[in-house]
Amino acid sequence: MNPQPLSIGDLADAAGLSRRAIRFYVQQRLLPPPLGRGRGRHYDRSHVERLHRIGQLQAAGHSLDAIRKILDSGNGSVLAPAKAARRPPRASLSARLWTRLSFGDGVELHYDASRYNPTVEQLMQLRDAVRSILSDDDETSDTHSPDTPGGPS
Repeated sequence: MNPQPLSIGDLADAAGLSRRAIRFYVQQRLLPPPLGRGRGRHYDRSHVERLHRIGQLQAAGHSLDAIRKILDSGNGSVLAPAKAARRPPRASLSARLWTRLSFGDGVELHYDASRYNPTVEQLMQLRDAVRSILSDDDETSDTHSPDTPGGPS
């Protein structure tokens, strides 16, 4: 164990967290408060190890309350969280570039621009086709209901 004292910034760097996250963990009683008093307050390697342990337990799907109980119990094993407490796996990052086009009041098209690359002319044709279809529906909906047979065609 390295007895060298760590500032909150050093601890944040060592754990890969922000200073704010460290203060939050102390406030939530997941991490012991810094050692010393006043300007002499500092952390040590045990704080770094505790933060790594918290990260492992979070990655296993445990809630902060469950992590606190596990750490307070002194049980070093990673317990599987209850099925109800399991979180769905986080979505992996993707290289999608979603584009949103408004075709009119209440009508939008969303498409992945990294997968589809329509030309401006194609988008204008699509817009005109959608507007044409919707304007035809608006005109005919005033004269008859789709459920009513025998309406004007």
